[in-house]
Amino acid sequence: MRPSISRRALLAGALMGGAALRAVAGGHAPTGGLIRLIANENPYGPSPSAREAANRAVQAGWKYAMREVTELKASIAAHEGVSPAHIMVSAGSSEALRVSALTFLRAGGRVVAAQPTFAFFPDYARALGCEVDAVPLTAAKGHDLQAMAAAVKPDTRAVYVCNPNNPTGSRLAIADLEDFIAAVAPRAPVVIDEAYLDLDPNWRSQTAVARVQAGYAVIVTRTFSKLHGMAGLRVGYAIAPPAIIERLEALRITQMNYPGVMAAAASLDDEEFINFSRARIREGVGIITGVLQALGRPYVSSYGNFVFFDTGAPAREFMAGMRQRGILTGMPSGAYPTWARVSVGKVEDMQAFATVARDYFGARG
Repeated sequence: MRPSISRRALLAGALMGGAALRAVAGGHAPTGGLIRLIANENPYGPSPSAREAANRAVQAGWKYAMREVTELKASIAAHEGVSPAHIMVSAGSSEALRVSALTFLRAGGRVVAAQPTFAFFPDYARALGCEVDAVPLTAAKGHDLQAMAAAVKPDTRAVYVCNPNNPTGSRLAIADLEDFIAAVAPRAPVVIDEAYLDLDPNWRSQTAVARVQAGYAVIVTRTFSKLHGMAGLRVGYAIAPPAIIERLEALRITQMNYPGVMAAAASLDDEEFINFSRARIREGVGIITGVLQALGRPYVSSYGNFVFFDTGAPAREFMAGMRQRGILTGMPSGAYPTWARVSVGKVEDMQAFATVARDYFGARG
């Protein structure tokens, strides 16, 4: 039986959040420091079962995670409906992305990616000496798949799609994405970053894993950093055809940490916490969009744990103004200089954000 989430702990958190709200509303940062709404973290995790597993693992921290990684790989494979040969466990999805870049881009060439998108893969491609063909988003701030397909050239070595996209939060229709993969993957491997996809309880109907199972040159990456709240424990994975997984494993950068592996294994099927986490994140998104609607600020409907919206002025002015009021927000985008991204924290933090946002935009007029 999995440990339940403590009602007392939740009540204590709510009381602390109320104090933070009163402090921020008065123009002062809470005693514990600035409220972090900047890095798309999930402050509700790790789950109680993951914490217990990690704590036990620390006592055995003298040993390497070996058999345990194999067991986690098998659990992930069952969770994804693929064989263990389709899985590479990695130090966060960032390692899976970097190893994918090393696999396909060491000899140079070109990469196609949206602009803006999560910069990790395109930036690493540039570091490897590749040219990045950055394709602007649609008017609705979603991936322009038709333009991205047209941007694939004979020397394109990889195509990167972050779905849902970061920083916009937009998500592609699965039928459109599958058609795109079918058209593009025979010409260049497609890397699909699904870090935020499982925040939606219906994520299985939206994943590109079916294209992996069909044998296309596709790498899907996932992480325990978002839904599971384990950003600091660094566990993620890649799903790809076995031949590609073998190539990725040959270029592995790190060895997995034992507490992280054990925490991930405990969290993977912790439905009580997963449902709790999803509900609180959607509640936080609703608070952000509610205040933005009241303030008349345009925003993108988000499938992530963040919201991208137009501040009406340089985004860095908004970030500075919010920091002065005790809240860290981000991130400016060169493509949309007046747009900012606000991450979802605990519900009480989002209530504080709503109060401060009204104050900021009211003071600006």
